[in-house]
Amino acid sequence: MTGPGKIPLLVNAPYHMIRGNMERLARLGIGVEVFFNNNIIDEVDPHEVKELGRQFRERSVRCTVHAPFMDLSPGGFDKKIVAISRERIKKAVELAQHLGALGAVCHPGFDKWRFQGSEQLWLDTSIETWSEVLKEADKSFPIMLENIFEDEPATLVTLFGHFKDKNLWFCFDTGHFNLFSRVSVEEWLLPLADRLKEFHLHDNHGKSDEHLPIGTGTFPFRSLKQLIKQMDNPIFVLEPHGESVLGESIQSAKEFLS
Repeated sequence: MTGPGKIPLLVNAPYHMIRGNMERLARLGIGVEVFFNNNIIDEVDPHEVKELGRQFRERSVRCTVHAPFMDLSPGGFDKKIVAISRERIKKAVELAQHLGALGAVCHPGFDKWRFQGSEQLWLDTSIETWSEVLKEADKSFPIMLENIFEDEPATLVTLFGHFKDKNLWFCFDTGHFNLFSRVSVEEWLLPLADRLKEFHLHDNHGKSDEHLPIGTGTFPFRSLKQLIKQMDNPIFVLEPHGESVLGESIQSAKEFLS
């Protein structure tokens, strides 16, 4: 298995927090997943983003981008909301490319409580959305869709089946799996193994999205480690919610990936 010194190990952080912490990131020896939230994305100066990307490259800090997701519905019914969702996501992809990011993570927006019985509507609209987003991105730029409320992988497997030769990939979020999944981690990941490019690594006790360090909740990290051993250089992103657990999150991730 490739160790963390040879693969991207990143930490999620809001855009507005990053510019004042460049030297700290470089000292920690980690990269960053830059989060552009729904409101700030309209205020961001593209020239400043390009300059931040230059600083990343100068310090050998690798990055990805997390697109906005609150209130968005890229596979939804309301055409105006879908249009706004596509606009927000495409803007995030544009900024990600200014940064020189390794890819952009997006929420696909499916949950059974809204779409049960309307899966085909969600699928058809989603295919249009991600086709449009991919056209806006460079052909070599990966778009990664993250599991959120899905309790098993079927909808994502079907969606990815329409993009077999396209740069659309899967980001597996351990915390969301632990909250919502009805199947094992093996049953989740094996059908999507050829689409896996990124992991969001955090833990919880299955009741709320606590974003704890690895091994301090109930996610089956031992099973996940066996699956990761079979993969080629995925990206690993930590999502600590607060400075108090940042150091522990980094240490536990390095131990897990060693």
